[in-house]
Amino acid sequence: MSATTLVCPHCEKTVEIQVSAVTRSRPCPECGEMVMLQMAEKSTKLKRRALLMQQAEPPTTTSVTPPQAEQGPQPLVGDAFDRMRMDPEIQAFRRRLLFGAVAVGVLVLVLLAWKIYDSAAEEEMRKKIFGSEQASLGNPVSPNGEGDAKQTAVPMTPPEDLQPSVTAGNLVFRPPGKGELKTATALPLRQDATANLAKLAAAEDVLGKFLQASDWTQRVLLVRNKLRAAPLMSIYYAKNADAPLAYDSFVEAREISSQFSEHVVVFEGGGRRLATVEHTVAGPRVDWESFVGAGEMAWSDFLETKPAVPSLFRVLVSPAGHFENQFGNPAVLNCYSLRNISEPGAKVVYGYVDKAAPLAKELDYWLQKSEDATVPMVLRLKYPPDAAVDFQVCIHQFVQAGWVLQ
Repeated sequence: MSATTLVCPHCEKTVEIQVSAVTRSRPCPECGEMVMLQMAEKSTKLKRRALLMQQAEPPTTTSVTPPQAEQGPQPLVGDAFDRMRMDPEIQAFRRRLLFGAVAVGVLVLVLLAWKIYDSAAEEEMRKKIFGSEQASLGNPVSPNGEGDAKQTAVPMTPPEDLQPSVTAGNLVFRPPGKGELKTATALPLRQDATANLAKLAAAEDVLGKFLQASDWTQRVLLVRNKLRAAPLMSIYYAKNADAPLAYDSFVEAREISSQFSEHVVVFEGGGRRLATVEHTVAGPRVDWESFVGAGEMAWSDFLETKPAVPSLFRVLVSPAGHFENQFGNPAVLNCYSLRNISEPGAKVVYGYVDKAAPLAKELDYWLQKSEDATVPMVLRLKYPPDAAVDFQVCIHQFVQAGWVLQ
């Protein structure tokens, strides 16, 4: 039999096994396990030899390979940080991070430039509409949040009621409060109730004569501040009917201070209007300006001429949201509806003020303080230099809440 050199599959050592043509298996000389040398397939009757190596004569000399020395972990060359910095993945992450930082920086610069441009545009718009600076406020609010009694904001039209259309200049409106009107009485009564009733009765007597006067030249004798009221009455009655005002009764009379009292006049036909009477040494005097809502010029003339110079007007103010033309930016402007009662069928206009100005805070304060949606105020109004329409004006100055001036 010839010797065959092979590797034992069990102990993995090179061994020599004597084999013949019919040898199937032999034990390993080293481990004693059986080593399969060949097997036959019944289908083909072929024999296969497994795990056989090329047969060779036994070597004359056997070279023994010296065992290699066992190698342990070897230290890496260089600094750990430098090796980490040179890592391809870390370098790619650094590039992405740098790109993102640059993109964010560019975006911040673009937004900053846009904000500066937008602020400059808003400032230019403010100067173009309102002038170089916003007008100062009128009478400041007292520390306790209350003004003088004669300047207290008195809502004149409940939000659910619209002013009825009237003729001959008799524009009327309901007094504050809801529900049915009651019989006239002094409210509130002080310690000397008889004196209060007498004061109110005297005021109503003068108010009756004021309403029954034949024309304004007779009516001016019964008004307060004659020197200021006379020219205004001349302008007013040149455009409106100058005749006695037929009334039915006075209701809801009350003292609002030791100097002033308020009376609701009920006209024939159901119209009503609030009249304020001042109690002076010379006797009661009617505040004509607040009674008719007069301003420094006729409301129709103001809308027609569109003056850029501020003029004083008594208007009913309520919040609004109409933005167009040069007043088209709600982020910069506050909008208010302004209604004047001095002329029948007077057009309602929109007044605008810089949202960031103290004037806007003053207007909002009185609107929020009032229980009604409409507050009577004395304002100075003007048109912008390039006014496109007659129903958009600038609110130049807040004078006071309420229509009775000193």
